[in-house]
Amino acid sequence: MSAGLPVALRGALWMVGALLSFSLMAISVRELLHAMGSFEILFLRSFMSLVILLFFLPRRLASLRTRHFGLHVLRNAFHFGGQYAWVYAISILPLATVFAIEFTMPVWATVLAMIFLGERLNQGRVVMLVLGVAGVIVMLRPGVAVIQPAALVMLLGAFAYASTMIATSASRGTTRRSPFSFTWR
Repeated sequence: MSAGLPVALRGALWMVGALLSFSLMAISVRELLHAMGSFEILFLRSFMSLVILLFFLPRRLASLRTRHFGLHVLRNAFHFGGQYAWVYAISILPLATVFAIEFTMPVWATVLAMIFLGERLNQGRVVMLVLGVAGVIVMLRPGVAVIQPAALVMLLGAFAYASTMIATSASRGTTRRSPFSFTWR
């Protein structure tokens, strides 16, 4: 059925599905925090993900082999840190604030890709970074308001998620240059 839909419409439907999924997860976490601790919620989320993964695993066991085991451990540590920061921020901040801060992840991913993957920055990316950082500053401290500590924790969580993305790219071998080369285009 979906194969006959235009690519743009299929992409939009996937995005709407992801948005609904993330929103449902955030609301569920906020409600579960009334009866459970953060680690319990993260354990249940990880356990259910493992159950789903094990359902698909028998068919693709060979694809799990890696030469970058340490990098995968680091990636998972960053992901767990990002998840914990996200759950903590959800318990304190309005959901809109949590999601807005979470959407700073592309800014951090761009900076990290430049540092660790040797990605180049063109003028468009530089403008995106400047506007992204300006948006973060306005979002975290509009006017003379004090920055909430939970917002900084969520900012750290967004950085951890971006680190996860960079570690995934590095484990796939998609680096083009030396990890610490800075080149501008």
